[in-house]
Amino acid sequence: MDESLAPCWNDVVDVLASGVRRLLLFGPPGLGKTYAALRLATSGPAERLTCTEDLTSAEVTGSWMPVGSGRWEWREGPGIRAWRANEGRGGRLVVDEADRASGDALSTLLLICDSPDSARWRHPESGEWVKPGEEFTAVVTTNSPTLEEIPVALRDRFPVAIYIDRPHPGALQSLSEDLKAPALAGALGGDDRYVSLRSYYAFDALRARVGAERAASLVFGPRAEAILDALTIGSLG
Repeated sequence: MDESLAPCWNDVVDVLASGVRRLLLFGPPGLGKTYAALRLATSGPAERLTCTEDLTSAEVTGSWMPVGSGRWEWREGPGIRAWRANEGRGGRLVVDEADRASGDALSTLLLICDSPDSARWRHPESGEWVKPGEEFTAVVTTNSPTLEEIPVALRDRFPVAIYIDRPHPGALQSLSEDLKAPALAGALGGDDRYVSLRSYYAFDALRARVGAERAASLVFGPRAEAILDALTIGSLG
């Protein structure tokens, strides 16, 4: 166990290190879920897919693209690229905001994230049956505070789900030192007062130009005074 990590992140590390290849991360936005999914226990660059209501299956598996002179070529999507990565051994697919996937895309994601014995897809250009490499992993993230909004069929493909309630330390590296501790604390006094890492990054960049008070007002709004007080107390400590 890494004592520098919050329990939720130790759980993530242990699950991925154990060889579990389907993992779902849920919880408030801006805590580094995607950051960790793209970097932890991977053998190379991960493919990323962000779900929306307009996402199509073609954006998951691929589509025909014009290449000039009336010719078209098949361009594989992130799902199939992740299956084939690392010389066919398989890489990682990170699916963000899975609860927002359209019905069309969801059916394809169910195929892509299915068990290795069941997952297969017929290539429309070559006609070959493509299967995921044995090292293929899929990590799904959602900003939902519960799992109720995750479609049952998709949830079933991810036997381990971990609630993330603290920022990942690696996602804090670019912050100024005085902001790392309050950002790492996550929810300041409760979930209703949670401040996203993205807000801290914006505040950090903005205060260098316009000063801390104005930056806090622009970024944190009515909570600016409380945030500045917390930073002052932290600096005194």
